[in-house]
Amino acid sequence: MHNVVMSNSAAVMINGALVSDVPPSVVLDDGLVRGDGVFEGMRQYGRRVRTVDAHLGRLERSATTIMLPFDRQLLAGELAEFSRATAEPDCAIRLMLTRGGQRIFREEPLPAPAASWRLHPVEHRVTPLLTASKTLSYAANMQANRLAKQAGCDEALFIRADDRAVLEAPTSSFCWIEGDTVVFPPLELGVLDSLTRRLVVEACETRTRTMPVDELAGADGALLVSTVMEARPIREVAGVATFDPESPAVQRLVTALAEITRARLEP
Repeated sequence: MHNVVMSNSAAVMINGALVSDVPPSVVLDDGLVRGDGVFEGMRQYGRRVRTVDAHLGRLERSATTIMLPFDRQLLAGELAEFSRATAEPDCAIRLMLTRGGQRIFREEPLPAPAASWRLHPVEHRVTPLLTASKTLSYAANMQANRLAKQAGCDEALFIRADDRAVLEAPTSSFCWIEGDTVVFPPLELGVLDSLTRRLVVEACETRTRTMPVDELAGADGALLVSTVMEARPIREVAGVATFDPESPAVQRLVTALAEITRARLEP
């Protein structure tokens, strides 16, 4: 086992060595220079990481998509060690694998609480080469959120450039409510097979359908869901629709996701 370094600052592990007490050092391989690699974002509660196997499974699928070597047993061991070493017992954990073979874990703070968000629609096209994989090539996602902030919103909402169909947010899944049913865009549109979306499917009545963004005004509520922030109610999709973030249907989903999340924590 590697030596564990505990610190009041956020922890970082590179290639199995914890470096939270010294400035981290990485090699500028093509994975970092060109964004050629994969990542997973996880969340731990009291040093218990939610759905570890599912996260490692998706990371392996992403690595396979871009033909990147993957050692699941090694990463599982390093993740367990890193979880014990984070400065905060409740935090986000980002795991990055680069083309040059580097394994980088980073402790990240949880997002600030917010009662609801306002979304800014941004046209986007999903590349078929990277569908369903989480790669380090996130420049378009970050640009979308910069445009959203510039427009006075909290987050972007990707819509398909060809027909304005709702897709997802840059770092989370989007869903809306129709009556008692939670609705997601079909995975066939190229949206990520979100692990939190899977939990919602387990916990609630759900279905999928393609939704033009301009028809969202007829929905009974909308949310973003992700591993790190769980559920974030939406109060407005700018220029399109407004919702009541405190509605019973929205709050039922928030509660159901919180309950199943805690049921899926590692012992």
